[in-house]
Amino acid sequence: MFARRILITLITVIFFAGAAAADLKVVKMTHRDGFTMMGRTQPAEDQQQTTWIGDDRMLMEQGSSTTIIRLDTNKLIVVDHNEKSFSTLDLPIDLDSLMPEGMADQMKAMMTFEVTVTPTGESKTVGEWKAQKYEFKMVSKMMTMESTLWASPHPDFNQDAYFKMALHMASLQPGMADVTKEMGKIEGLVVEQEGVMTMTMVGNISVKTSEKTSTIEKLDPPTGTYDPPAGYTEKPFDFMSQVQK
Repeated sequence: MFARRILITLITVIFFAGAAAADLKVVKMTHRDGFTMMGRTQPAEDQQQTTWIGDDRMLMEQGSSTTIIRLDTNKLIVVDHNEKSFSTLDLPIDLDSLMPEGMADQMKAMMTFEVTVTPTGESKTVGEWKAQKYEFKMVSKMMTMESTLWASPHPDFNQDAYFKMALHMASLQPGMADVTKEMGKIEGLVVEQEGVMTMTMVGNISVKTSEKTSTIEKLDPPTGTYDPPAGYTEKPFDFMSQVQK
């Protein structure tokens, strides 16, 4: 479902392997309440999300999907572990060229967002990290999302490099690049989040989500971290298949 994929992307945005330097590994647990829409019930879902962040590459893995950014080769790689396949796209992403003919304008109209990120000045400790509170709101014709975010600076977190790569990753979803630019106001890594997404186009169905970081570590990534898994088959990127998932 497309709205769900947008949410996952957003939470990710709101979240790289060199042989000579350690990278940042961030592990968090995400939760989405169950809901019923158009007669179909989606059960509650808990997943682990793992993100590796380096100076010129990034990986985000959640569920059966992994997305890799490689600025050294100007590539974005989407891995489907269920199908044991991957697709490679050139950076920057030309989203219009990936959509079926006639869909781009319609999708852009639906997925144009008004986004605000507001620092509150409040702070608290989340796990081992001292974090600052931000309020986030995103509104489109399709959905509204409101979240409370807690972000913590980290000495090994390259914020400029991260958001440059996050923009590329978000560009696979219509409208999400503009959302990511606004998220650049947040200083540090988001270590806790609670939000409500309301799908206004399908009866104002509301779904609660949350995430909390478990660990942030500076580590040498295993060999091949930023490459497709061995034995996987490369195939052309299918935008509609991604939407349906």
